Amino acid sequence: MATTTLTEGIEAYQTDITFGNGIDITGALKTTTGGHMQYVAATGYAASDYIVGKGGSSYGTVDPYTSGASQLFPLGSKLLYGNTTYRYGKMGAGAVTAGKCVTHAASIAHHFDLTPTAGVAAGETAISVETAGTDITLNQYAGGYMYINDAAGEGQMLRINSNPAHDHSADASIVITAYDDLATAITTSSRVTLIADPLSALIGQAATTTGATMGVTVVDMAATHYGWFAVSGPATVLTSGTLVVGNHAVPLGATGAVGPAAGDVIQVIGTVMIVNVTTDYSLINLYGII
Repeated sequence: MATTTLTEGIEAYQTDITFGNGIDITGALKTTTGGHMQYVAATGYAASDYIVGKGGSSYGTVDPYTSGASQLFPLGSKLLYGNTTYRYGKMGAGAVTAGKCVTHAASIAHHFDLTPTAGVAAGETAISVETAGTDITLNQYAGGYMYINDAAGEGQMLRINSNPAHDHSADASIVITAYDDLATAITTSSRVTLIADPLSALIGQAATTTGATMGVTVVDMAATHYGWFAVSGPATVLTSGTLVVGNHAVPLGATGAVGPAAGDVIQVIGTVMIVNVTTDYSLINLYGII
């Protein structure tokens, strides 16, 4: 089916408009109930969703002030609501209350700096690596990344499509399949590191940070539940120490809290908008997350 071309724009009022293929619009596109740009995962392409407006999707309930046990959108889906941007993620084994920083799960040491089983040519998507231990469950790394951290092909990062269940004691090798093609060939001298989707098992930011901040909880989040995490724009965050309006805020002090930046050695996640006292929640304009 050919692409549909419209030369005078579209207006949509509380209704869905469906086209079987592409659509080119030379005029304006206007909707009164938000919008959902959805790219379904396919060979060579990972899923990517962008939603405008609370309630702006006909595929599921979009509300950053709710969470639930069922997954409604692909992890990493992006929501713009007012001045704040959110990402859709899943909690790990622990619960975290509202207004707390969360980080990605720690990488697994046995799945770090791995040797390829054999060289892999440019254009391939399947890479076999030799694990150092720790079994891998079916699709544990789906949606995550493998990157070449040393030697031939170093600097490349590929989005992971799938992996089989893996018993290290039976066979150290496992084939990781990416959505994306290798741009540069790798050899057995190359080294590969695996990381799960950073939004797939979020944990409360520790007082001593163990990873990058991935967002801020908007509501109380139960363990293993899905929901929206603020990543840009105004958000309330637990305060630790004495913040200063207009200065940087960094993950610091109490678990999940932000405090004043003492230097450039900690991830800056935003600028202070309104200061509340330590142990209260201050208003931070987030920007240094994802």
